Amino acid sequence: MNKTYTYSALIFFLLINRFNLSLFAQSYGSMSDDRDGKTYKTIKIGNQTWMAQNLAYSTGSIKCFAYNNDPTLIQKYGGLYNWENAKNSCPNGWKLPTNEDWLSLTNYLGDEFKPKLMKTGAWRSDEQTSNSSGFSGIPAGMVDHTGTFRNLGVGAYFWSSTFSHQSFAFARELGQNAGNYASHAFGSNVNIGMSVRCLKTDEDQSDNYDELDDEYKEEAYQEPEKQTYPSNYPISKGNTTYIVSKTKTCDEIQDFYYNYTEEYKCKPIKNESIKININIHLNDPMYDEAVITMTNSRTKEVDKFEIEHIEEGENGELLFNFMIVNQPHQFILNKQNKTICWYSEWGHWQIFYYYN
Repeated sequence: MNKTYTYSALIFFLLINRFNLSLFAQSYGSMSDDRDGKTYKTIKIGNQTWMAQNLAYSTGSIKCFAYNNDPTLIQKYGGLYNWENAKNSCPNGWKLPTNEDWLSLTNYLGDEFKPKLMKTGAWRSDEQTSNSSGFSGIPAGMVDHTGTFRNLGVGAYFWSSTFSHQSFAFARELGQNAGNYASHAFGSNVNIGMSVRCLKTDEDQSDNYDELDDEYKEEAYQEPEKQTYPSNYPISKGNTTYIVSKTKTCDEIQDFYYNYTEEYKCKPIKNESIKININIHLNDPMYDEAVITMTNSRTKEVDKFEIEHIEEGENGELLFNFMIVNQPHQFILNKQNKTICWYSEWGHWQIFYYYN
């Protein structure tokens, strides 16, 4: 091989990698919280300046949990705040970021943003971390609405200041095995204790993500439009029982960076002799249009689901839409294939019931 060519290629490779590293060059600053004198690292990411450590402020009116009620853990992991306390926890000149602020951060970093936010050496060995942004996210865990501490060393959870509905607000999470507790797309229970990362308020944060990634953009959550039935709606009332002959469960596969691929890995599960009764009554055009009852013939256990909306799919299947803990689910009745599929979009799983 030509030595001049090899040398030129090496120089080009080094220049390209130097350019890529410069996009997320880490240059930490610091700030001092004048309320208690604690000092925190800060990091500029795009047009935003973030605290690079979890907040650890607590006073008479603003309380936080220590994981497992062990105050020695606050120094390393910061405090865990419910949403009301989190909203008022940041010092002057800083704020609890909105859902849009989090979207601006992740869109700036691109579709493989999670490893770029995760502190190297702080996570389990099976996690992919680079911390190229300097955000230094650590798996501080959380305390759920029942007071149970969860996922120290496994997941990181951060509040936003944006209200969702009822007793829910938006949040963000990091970690392959963090669970389905926090997202920019659905609200988390405001009584959960999560970490706080404060965002500096006195700078222009507009168009934060335009520099790096024009293709990737998470969208803010929007409530779905209410649907009504036309007078010629093809779905009619009826009450039918289906006897399940076999069952399989499928989980959506994640790629190297924990993004879901829309491909599923399936396995059969033990048939429990299940009866599924679908009673379509259309009593209310917007709520409780049907009831689906699942009865285990062996254990006599009964699960009942009130269906909020029914629609016809492109191939003639019936889609029964309902919610569980503010998360959307569907039963999909396909009479041609003689299957009923229980589908969880945000849980990323499916269960197929085959009937005779």
